Amino acid sequence: MVFPILGGNSAVGGYAIDNSLRFNDNDSAYLSRTPSSAGNRRTFTLSVWFKLTVNPAGDSNYERQILSADDGTGGNNNFDYIAINNTNKIFIFGYEGAVNQQLTSTQVLRDTSAWYHLVVAFDTTQVTASNRIKVYLNGNQITAFDTASYPSLNFQTRFNNTNPQYIGKYPDSSTQYFDGYMAEYHFIDGQALSPTDFGEFDEDSGIWKPIEYTGTYGTNGFYLDFENSGSLGADQSGNGNNFTPTNLASTDQTTDTPTNNFCTLNPLTPVVTHTLSEANLKSTNSSGTHGGANSTINYPTSGKWYHEVRINAEDSSKGQGVAIGSNVYRTVTQWGNYNFIVGYMSDGTKHIDTGYSTYGTAHNVGDIIGVAYNADDQELTFYHNNTSQGIITTSEMDGQLDFNNLCPVVFGRNIGQTFNFGQDSSFAGATTRQNNTDGNGEGDFYYTPPSGYLTLNTSNLATVLSPTIDDGSQYFNTKLYSGNNTTNPITGVGFAPDFTWLKARNYANAHFLLDTTRGSGQVLFSSSTTTETDFQGTRWQSFDSDGFTLTGSDSSTNISGGNYVTWNWKANGGTTSSNTDGSITSTVQANTTAGFSIVTYTGTGANATVGHGLGKALDMIIVKNRDRVESWRVGMTAIGFTKQLLLNAVDAASTDSLVWQDTAPTSSVFSIGTRNAVNASGEDLVAYCFADVEGYSKFGSYTGNGSNDGTFVYTGFRPSFIMYKNTSRSTAGAIWWMWDTTRDTRNPTDLYLRANDSLAEGSFDSLDILSNGFKLRTSDGGQNASGETIIYMAFAENPFVTSTGIPVTAR
Repeated sequence: MVFPILGGNSAVGGYAIDNSLRFNDNDSAYLSRTPSSAGNRRTFTLSVWFKLTVNPAGDSNYERQILSADDGTGGNNNFDYIAINNTNKIFIFGYEGAVNQQLTSTQVLRDTSAWYHLVVAFDTTQVTASNRIKVYLNGNQITAFDTASYPSLNFQTRFNNTNPQYIGKYPDSSTQYFDGYMAEYHFIDGQALSPTDFGEFDEDSGIWKPIEYTGTYGTNGFYLDFENSGSLGADQSGNGNNFTPTNLASTDQTTDTPTNNFCTLNPLTPVVTHTLSEANLKSTNSSGTHGGANSTINYPTSGKWYHEVRINAEDSSKGQGVAIGSNVYRTVTQWGNYNFIVGYMSDGTKHIDTGYSTYGTAHNVGDIIGVAYNADDQELTFYHNNTSQGIITTSEMDGQLDFNNLCPVVFGRNIGQTFNFGQDSSFAGATTRQNNTDGNGEGDFYYTPPSGYLTLNTSNLATVLSPTIDDGSQYFNTKLYSGNNTTNPITGVGFAPDFTWLKARNYANAHFLLDTTRGSGQVLFSSSTTTETDFQGTRWQSFDSDGFTLTGSDSSTNISGGNYVTWNWKANGGTTSSNTDGSITSTVQANTTAGFSIVTYTGTGANATVGHGLGKALDMIIVKNRDRVESWRVGMTAIGFTKQLLLNAVDAASTDSLVWQDTAPTSSVFSIGTRNAVNASGEDLVAYCFADVEGYSKFGSYTGNGSNDGTFVYTGFRPSFIMYKNTSRSTAGAIWWMWDTTRDTRNPTDLYLRANDSLAEGSFDSLDILSNGFKLRTSDGGQNASGETIIYMAFAENPFVTSTGIPVTAR
């Protein structure tokens, strides 16, 4: 049967993709077609959007096939294919008696929370070998490959021949299937096209998004939109080149698409003892060991949110349940204690952190548990087969949950659960969908959600969150440049910077920090206790409308052959105002939209407060005495303002009531004690003040796990810059690590600098920067020590979804 298209779509004023096809590799699912006549075997283009699951650890026989073709003999002889290989790299391979092409991308694709767009254009008639296969990801050409062997001139591939063509299956073999989602699948016979035929960069946010393809398809070309659930391989190109589905059912059609991305379980949490399947919607733990996983989308701090869970297997003990929890890393022991979780247990009790109490009906295999979280009132209601089990109130949950960091979770032992975040009501085993939508007409639920409750997808997030910053580069931007020994105008920042942090990448020189409040050329050094130094006219010339101008030939800023990075923030265009909110009158240059202000003041030597001008409580403060040799002081809400860190040192967080008076900042002021570093009498100081902005900036902490499968840190946006510091130790590795996506355009992210020292840029495969946060990929103690607290600051390239409903792409 044909299911209706469900819910609205998030591509406001743009092109909407309504359906995708879900592949579960355990089902050996694929699409196939054998053309009756050959097309152009030299020139053709593939365009497809896909959303991945995680590569099972240690599975070397795991290549997620996107398109393949074989010789039809079934003997694993001659074939071509395009896949994501077992190391999560794009892999294009061909064998015709010998290897005829092999491309392996250097970058890895390990983002499982958002969608990728892949375009592969073959044209073996090109004289230049590297032009015979062009690969594009999210609109950008991939030019860095671990291996790059191109087909010979005028080579004819198995693609477009009269032999079997597969989507989602390894050629000539019954192994290695695609696992995840595919959508908007185009194959163009006879043309080598560019990604701009299928997508464009959004003019407001810069996010790559789909557009309607309006060209021709050629003889064997096809277009699969997966909108006909009764004929999933139906070709919509007009050519009638239909594919035959194998082990795919109408229930594998979903509404999770590149223009309306839905929540799933997050395999990067990392998952402990649980196995995820059905494209990260099903979780199984057949062991007696506790474990669990978080979701890919956190609950917003406002609105009402709903999802469903089907019980597939469970024991009768309190060993499992259905829950929400704080999005934090948990050890196996913590999963076993159900720390930071509020759950509806299998025996009908409710569990809050470490205690149990009477709640509702015991649930069993086949039951559907509804989870309704009211973020506005911080209330939680579980439903047993559509019957409310009662409201769990804020007073019961206080002290157990971080209400700014909540998400759906799966947890327990000896269990099996399938989640429906609104993608597919047939998750409960129904042969037809129930077509129950949320309060915005979104999603497909088995039971109708409570009035006003919404599914966790990007369309709803855009409505509720209404991000104020769709393009982070309008307020923070990283700019690279080369030195030239003379006057050197640096442009392309995208705005007039008010705070510029500059570092030589290939020289061991101090970091330069300048801002438009203190004045052009007035430099402080994050890696030093040194006082402010005037370099106006000798190394620095001016702040400009789209950057800044340097001069001189010093290796720290502008030597010929020098490579440099600058991180730039926008405040208020250099315009300051006097602020009398505190006991000290301060000079403030504030950008309330971006949650950033530059504050200068003169110390009194007595306990005081200082106005910061942001109108909301600060999450991070960095203070430097400009007139005295003193360490930089850093305060953060994440560790509490009873503690301080030193930006210029590796020291662990320490307590000192004479720095912040053990007092957290308010919406108008921050408190300072009598330490000379923050309040020397008669001396000038500067404070860089930051507050969280939804979808743009985050100042928090995470707990390390000591594993190369490290902690996942949810930010709710795609970061462009991250700096973190282990607060628990003072060893050499406990540096202030600095990362950005301009120096490192791909994952793994490995180029770092250290805010606390002058060393040149280093390389360390430490983390993946992702669509909704970052994932540690190292057991290094300074970054991911087990049980230790690491604080971080992060600024966004884009929010997870823009105010106009455009989802960010996977990285």
